[in-house]
Amino acid sequence: MTFQPGSPSPAEAAPQPETEAEAGAAVIVLRPETSPPVPPRTTSETTREPRQSGVAGELLRQLEVQRRLCTALEAIADALPDNLDTQHTLHVARLIGPTIRRAHAFEEQTVFPLLKAHFAARPELTTTLERLHFEHWEDESFAEELAEKLVDAVMRVATRRRDARPKARPAARFAAIGPAHAPSADGSRAQSDPLAEALGYMLRGFFEGLRRHIAFEEEHLVPLLATAGQGRVTP
Repeated sequence: MTFQPGSPSPAEAAPQPETEAEAGAAVIVLRPETSPPVPPRTTSETTREPRQSGVAGELLRQLEVQRRLCTALEAIADALPDNLDTQHTLHVARLIGPTIRRAHAFEEQTVFPLLKAHFAARPELTTTLERLHFEHWEDESFAEELAEKLVDAVMRVATRRRDARPKARPAARFAAIGPAHAPSADGSRAQSDPLAEALGYMLRGFFEGLRRHIAFEEEHLVPLLATAGQGRVTP
């Protein structure tokens, strides 16, 4: 699944640099301070998403945005270490924090207070919401660290690809070295990358935990909101 923004910024719309030196400069350009737009839903996602209005409907929309983020992060983890799309990875890294904070703000400021007021006689619900609040705090901290690690990974990949690029050499000298030492066509090197392995483990820990959190809220909070009169199914 492609994780694309609704309206790319000028920096994102710019063509990718032709040299690795320019790629290093693009890293700075692609990290603006303003919050990025929420990625648009694809046709299949729009069809799959339940049509609900009110607070329940908005919660479902926020959960769907987080689910698409998980899909994008999983694709990055699968691409490590040799097939990383640096531009796409920078874009996703820029989205992680704002996406998570926006969803949590809606839940903490709208959903949780509404449920506490409507189901005041259910102390077990208060315990559940406190646990979800703690998970929000953990996820936001994790998201910030993960975004930084993704940017670091892009910088490492850009540097490695630049350094591995074949350099012009005199023909006689190159022949003397022998084909066994000649660089590969794409400049790649078949060797393990402990940092990439650690990042892959970190990515999977984040999106798998977030998916469990999403599934729980869909299964428990959305029906409660409907019971409280804050969501109705529309044709």
